[in-house]
Amino acid sequence: NRNEKTVKLAEFGTSERPRSIQLYGIDPQFIGKAVRQLVEEERVDHVDLNFGCPVPKVTKHGGGGALPFKRPLFRSIVAASVSAADAQVPVTVKFRMGIDDNHLTYLDAGKIAEEEGAAGVTLHARTVEQLYSGHARWDAISLLKEHVQSIPIFGNGDIWEPFDAIRMLRETNADG
Repeated sequence: NRNEKTVKLAEFGTSERPRSIQLYGIDPQFIGKAVRQLVEEERVDHVDLNFGCPVPKVTKHGGGGALPFKRPLFRSIVAASVSAADAQVPVTVKFRMGIDDNHLTYLDAGKIAEEEGAAGVTLHARTVEQLYSGHARWDAISLLKEHVQSIPIFGNGDIWEPFDAIRMLRETNADG
């Protein structure tokens, strides 16, 4: 909507490359329009869709980490974004394992992202219910890597120093 504050947040320094932006939303039409604007105005080199936020003020409205539970809506947002990027910039998707242990969606979300043309996915290996507590369950990253094979899988959670990243890559076979 050309909100002045939002436009300011989407600015980069002249030497900043790659210019990557993370978007959040619950409406495929508006997210698609935002991606189209960013691409047409040559503002970005990469778009990441953020479905990983566990904060209640976001999830209580069905957004963030809760959105992949609504699989048709999730699919529509990913499809609209990839279509709007028109192969000019890659679109990646970040999500959590699910709402809680009884509502795990990450395997479906990964497959949907793959089918709709996402360039890669990132799994924060916790549920929304966990917020940022407990331990990330890297075994879920391994399962996602086995389930989704045509695009890169990136792992997220409990990476505090370089050794953690190396250990996670070795344990999960993730791409990054």
